[in-house]
Amino acid sequence: MTKIGHRVRCPKCGRESRVVWVSQDGKLAGLKCTGYHSQISPPPTKFSKDIQPQTKKGMVFLIEVGQKT
Repeated sequence: MTKIGHRVRCPKCGRESRVVWVSQDGKLAGLKCTGYHSQISPPPTKFSKDIQPQTKKGMVFLIEVGQKT
């Protein structure tokens, strides 16, 4: 059973992450990674043609608790 505060590996980069949320039924968990990840950029508009990828630290990923990372 996953509990808030447990340390696990990030599903995207393999770095250490921490469980910050668990669903009531215990099937989903939110992991906050300590590393930097690329943020999904919005589609280009006529006012912003040059969109550069952004990176954010501390992104939260939702995973299934039974899923191997």
